[in-house]
Amino acid sequence: MKNIVSFLILICLLPTAAFGKTVEHHLNAEIGIFDAARITMSYELKNNTYKFSSVVKTAGMFGKLYLFEALYSSHGFFKNRHAVTRNYNYETKSSSHTRTKQLVFDENGILDYRLSSKDGKPKRVDITLPDTPFDASDLQTVFAMLARQIKEDKFCDMQKIVFDGKKNYKVVIKDEGKEKLSDENIPYSGDSLKCSLYISSLEKEEDDDLLWNTTADRPIYFWVLEDNQTKLPFLAKIEIKSTPLGKLKAYTTGISIKD
Repeated sequence: MKNIVSFLILICLLPTAAFGKTVEHHLNAEIGIFDAARITMSYELKNNTYKFSSVVKTAGMFGKLYLFEALYSSHGFFKNRHAVTRNYNYETKSSSHTRTKQLVFDENGILDYRLSSKDGKPKRVDITLPDTPFDASDLQTVFAMLARQIKEDKFCDMQKIVFDGKKNYKVVIKDEGKEKLSDENIPYSGDSLKCSLYISSLEKEEDDDLLWNTTADRPIYFWVLEDNQTKLPFLAKIEIKSTPLGKLKAYTTGISIKD
C-alpha cells in the first residue's frame, strides 16, 4: 500500500502553472476500480519567484485500508532560466507514523543539511554534495521550471538531474504534441498539451523503490489545458497505464484562480 501512495504523492507534485495569480486545483485519484485519494494543489509563479504547496489524502477503500496524508511546500526564485530553491519541506501522517523533512539551503542556494523527524524525534544530517552537477533538490522545483516553460514556450521537452540530499535521479519530460481532451469525469475539455514523464534512479547500487523503477520505463502522462478567461495553463488529467493495482488516473474536478 505504501508503494501505491508513492504514486499518489508524485501526482500532487506535477505542475499547475499560474503567472501573477494563484491557481488551486482539486483532483480525484483512482487506481484500478478503486477510489484512491483527494489531492489539492496551490501554485504560483510571480515575477521571478515560485511557490508550490500540495496535499494528498487517501480516500475511499484506500483510506480505510491505509490512512495517509501528506503536505508538501516549496518556494524559490528563478535566475538565468534556472530555479534556485530557498526552502522545501514536507509532513506525512499515516496510521503508524508522523514524519517531517526539511531541506535547508545556505545564502547562495546551496543544499546544506537536512532536518527530519519521526514521531517527534528530531534528526539533523549534514549533506555531502555529489561530484556530478544537478539541477534541483526536489521535484516541485523541476515542475516549477516546467510550468514556466509551458507558459512561455508551449512545449514540454525537458531533462533535469535531481539530488534530494540522499539520492540522485533523472527526470525526463517529453512533449507528446497536441491532443483533443474529452473525458466524462473532467469538467474541462479542448485542445490540450500532452506530456510524458519518466523518472529513473542514478544510484550505482540497485534501487528497490517501486516508484522510480516503474516510472523509468512506463511513463506518467499528463494533459495541460488553458483557462478560457485568464489564458493560464492548468493540469487537467494524469494517467499511469500500469501499476500493481491497475491503471492510475487523476483528474481535476475544479480550479479556483486568485490574485
